[in-house]
Amino acid sequence: MKNSIKILFVTIFVIFTIFVAGCLQSKQTPAASEPINLVKMTGQEMIQKMGTGEISGFIMWEPYPAIAVTKGLGKNLILSGKIWKDHPCCVVAYDQDWYKATNNSDEILKRMALVQLRSVEYINNAKQSDSKDHNELINFTMQFGGMTDPAAANLSLADVEFVYNTNIPDTSTFIRKIQDFGIFVPEKWNQSGYKNASDYANSLVTNKYVDWAINNKDANSSTISLKEPVTVRYGYLINDIHELPFYVGWQKGFYKDLGINISIGEGTPFQNGVLEMQKGFKANTIDVGSLGIPPVIIHRINSNDFSINDAQVGVIAGMNNEGSVIVVGSNITSLKDLSGKTVGYPGPGTIQHVLFLMAADKEGLKVSY
Repeated sequence: MKNSIKILFVTIFVIFTIFVAGCLQSKQTPAASEPINLVKMTGQEMIQKMGTGEISGFIMWEPYPAIAVTKGLGKNLILSGKIWKDHPCCVVAYDQDWYKATNNSDEILKRMALVQLRSVEYINNAKQSDSKDHNELINFTMQFGGMTDPAAANLSLADVEFVYNTNIPDTSTFIRKIQDFGIFVPEKWNQSGYKNASDYANSLVTNKYVDWAINNKDANSSTISLKEPVTVRYGYLINDIHELPFYVGWQKGFYKDLGINISIGEGTPFQNGVLEMQKGFKANTIDVGSLGIPPVIIHRINSNDFSINDAQVGVIAGMNNEGSVIVVGSNITSLKDLSGKTVGYPGPGTIQHVLFLMAADKEGLKVSY
């Protein structure tokens, strides 16, 4: 009897030891989560596939998040400002070949920066529901954003901070993030000759045009208009509310008042900033355009033929900060819930791509394509 009890005790002890060891081992080496599968698609495809359940979420610029939310197709999980507060987003850029070939390019760019300033001041005032210009702004937002619902238009403006100032320090930060994620082609980066992120940022961005705009913001347009009107081929992204200041300036005649006629460049509107760099600036179909700062940073290097510098652009003004959103289905409560699931994004090298990589990296999550 005593032997039986002893054997039973030993058996229970061994089973308990194995159980505890197994629990500890499980805690020490958790199973690796499946990567989040990023799939390139347009904003319209994101809306459609959220409706059919083909994707579990997407990251995109406004107004697509606002459209998804107002249609009941998804909810906001993470605003881009939560990934990086006040991060720079879209900018106003110009083509270096156009700049060199145009006699008064500096004077043109000064006035384009001034239009950006005046448009941003109009928008920031008109965003207030009690502004006399509010309804006009909502109409502009629906027209440019391809919307028919005023509620979606209002919502799309809520998380976008419209700006005109340039931001060299945060541009340097973006460059470092892009380096960390291994997005630059090493050979191309070496050909560029830049010593570091700060060196590159200072080569890319200038404050002088915004400084002139600030000094002349209250001047009568007739007194500072170009002596001879010029035509500028402009490029922008499709239905991108971040670039609303351009549309406002165009529709309200701010450009024309300063002697600039806007011609929409071939290929415009572009599906993303990468295509605007490659099919717009590099292909010489646009002179000035608005797009996300990461595609500018990346493809001024990766898409450039350094023997002729055919993708060289400069940045003269900001367009907006923040304003992108990770939208998910109702059953998703955290970024980790997206492991093993499909998420739409506008394409590699876009600002939304970089922001999603930053968010995933913070949570220790991997992505696949």
